[in-house]
Amino acid sequence: MADRQLKQFGHEFVSWIKAFPRNTPRYITERLPIIKWLPKYNPQWAFRDAVAGVTVALIVVPQGMSYAKIAGLEVQHGLYSAYIGAIFYCFMGTSKDLTIGPTAVISLITGELVTELAGRMSAPAVAAISCLCVGAFTMALGILRLGIILDFFPTTVLVGYTSGAAATIVIQQIPKWLGVPNINNREPVYHIIIKMFKAIATLSWLDLTFGIVSFIALIAIGLAVDRWGRGRFAIQFIKISRFFIVTVLATVLSFVVNHNPELNAKGDPIYKLSILKKVPSGLPHPQVPSVTSEIFSEIAPKLFAISLAVILEHIAIGKAFARKNRYQIDTNQELLALGLANVTASFFGAYAVTGSFSRSAVKFQCGVRSPFAGFVTGALVLLALFFLTPVFFYIPDAALSAVIMVAVSVLISPPSVFIQFYKVNLWDFLSSQVALWVTIFVSVETGIAAGVGFSLLVLLFRVARPNFHVLRQIKDRPDVFIDATLDNTFETVSAPHGVLVFRIEESTTFPNSEVFKTWVLDETYKYTRFGGHIKETSEKLWSDDMAVHVRNLRKIAHGPDSNVTDDDLPKLRAVVFDFSAVNSIDSTGLQGLFDLRDLLKDYAGVTDEPLTFFEVHFVGIQSSVLHVLEMSGITRPVAPIALQKVEVLDNGTDSSDEIISESADKKKSHNNNNNNVDVHNHTNIGSAAVSVLGGSPFLKEEGLVHLTVRDAVDSVLIRSQSWEKDHGPVGGKESDSGSIDKTDIHYV
Repeated sequence: MADRQLKQFGHEFVSWIKAFPRNTPRYITERLPIIKWLPKYNPQWAFRDAVAGVTVALIVVPQGMSYAKIAGLEVQHGLYSAYIGAIFYCFMGTSKDLTIGPTAVISLITGELVTELAGRMSAPAVAAISCLCVGAFTMALGILRLGIILDFFPTTVLVGYTSGAAATIVIQQIPKWLGVPNINNREPVYHIIIKMFKAIATLSWLDLTFGIVSFIALIAIGLAVDRWGRGRFAIQFIKISRFFIVTVLATVLSFVVNHNPELNAKGDPIYKLSILKKVPSGLPHPQVPSVTSEIFSEIAPKLFAISLAVILEHIAIGKAFARKNRYQIDTNQELLALGLANVTASFFGAYAVTGSFSRSAVKFQCGVRSPFAGFVTGALVLLALFFLTPVFFYIPDAALSAVIMVAVSVLISPPSVFIQFYKVNLWDFLSSQVALWVTIFVSVETGIAAGVGFSLLVLLFRVARPNFHVLRQIKDRPDVFIDATLDNTFETVSAPHGVLVFRIEESTTFPNSEVFKTWVLDETYKYTRFGGHIKETSEKLWSDDMAVHVRNLRKIAHGPDSNVTDDDLPKLRAVVFDFSAVNSIDSTGLQGLFDLRDLLKDYAGVTDEPLTFFEVHFVGIQSSVLHVLEMSGITRPVAPIALQKVEVLDNGTDSSDEIISESADKKKSHNNNNNNVDVHNHTNIGSAAVSVLGGSPFLKEEGLVHLTVRDAVDSVLIRSQSWEKDHGPVGGKESDSGSIDKTDIHYV
């Protein structure tokens, strides 16, 4: 499967290169979706887009400044990121709801990087180089269409590390929210908590008042609107704009408190309340980010973590809103747009941007109709940078901390989400917990790596130790075979004597080849007896403990008090492999099948008695796997054979030799008439279809291929009947001299 997809990708890439000159206009149109939707823009959409754009701007201005503080940057850098992301996405995005800009999680990881390089690089320089590297990596994924790597990051890990990062941000903001001075919020969370309690006596009551009042106001507005404003947009708008409203009110009160500050001995003002102070207006001069190779190699893991967080957050949010609104987003185009936005932003004082869930949700609630709303948002942020920065001077730090805490609290998943993970799958729950707690107590990038690493280990374990099943037929539905240990709803009976049916629930590859072989042999030992020459004690090797191993296996299968001996079990005459769940097979898995076939032949007695009847049958093989098996020689190219053979043999008018010979003649004639016919296709005959390999009537080396388990079992019974006529009894019980009951055969 993977080989075919790789070849297809290579063919498409070569075709794209050859056709690039004449497809350049179309390529530009695809890369700039605004060229498609702008000519079709409906003027009636303008009002909704304007409302959405203005509303998001009212949110992103206070949020952008707050998140910049989390990143260890001055507040204006958050606004630089906000306007560039919003405007860029208007031109290149494929979602009407998504808005990109600074977010809490990315700000936290950027802040960790800024702290790590403090003293060696300035904070804006660190932010710029991280933004550039994240953008370049994301662009590369989009251009090369490698969005498939996102499939290796499960939702549980995303939920875990997002909740952990949000919880970390909340804890980091508590000291400023309470007005406790001189606390380094870049330290591990447990250090922050310990130091905060030690310094609690030094808190500023005025900061505490502003922080608590702002926090209560934000929560109260949200709860009140949820209770009394459902279905009324005018009231909902109050909740949507609450961050802006509370920030404005807190700034006005802060101005009143700090308007005429006292001066210290140096002549510097002493403000009663901790505030932002001076915020530069306008835009910075473009600068090219630069970093030494030594520092780059040091921070590469964290840059990779930021890139993953940016991509995962953006794509997850985009898909969520596309699913809710029933439209599609182009993942590769989203990666390209996100990457180009970050690369451009790195030259203008911004830090890494990605999709914002809260602001995207606001756009959706406002009834946004097109990406044009992002342009409105970006334009308003630019106006704020040029004309409102003097007002930002008096914004209280405690109020900004309250805004941050309330804004990121929605990212913390409630316990019910993790309980649901536990109910669905224990490993999913554990991966979410690993990502959650490692993020809180170590760092975000370590939490992502730990969660993803744990999930990949679980995935590898599932591949290496897949589920295996011994199938039994339902008593009232002999055409249906199930694993009775997993489903007790139906009464089942075992397959005919000496016939074992196995199913593997995974591709046969090098991690599971050996365990599959061992499991099949152990199950064979449990339910059948050895058909070859039993060695004398003097003939056995010194390390031969097979008798003890088989005895222990039979006690497990038949009960510890059972005295099952070889005389109580049938000889092995056929093994049926249900490969319907096998999507691929590699060289190790193929060699394992050869080894397993030889070991089963030895156990059936073929090595000691060459005329012993034993066959291997395959069921439900997918075309890609069948092709590999045929090339290897473990099967032969399939040819159709009619199920009417059952009735023919029952009447004694034909033999298996004649049937298969007739099938081979028909196949040859059919191929002569049409050389282009695919011999791998199965032919439907009546209500079922069977494909049997051409060649000798009793194949010692090649297996037989069927569409259903019932067909395979019927084939074994038919062929063993014919063998019995020609060579005597096959591997039945001793008590019935090896005869086969014809009632075992299922007539179609």
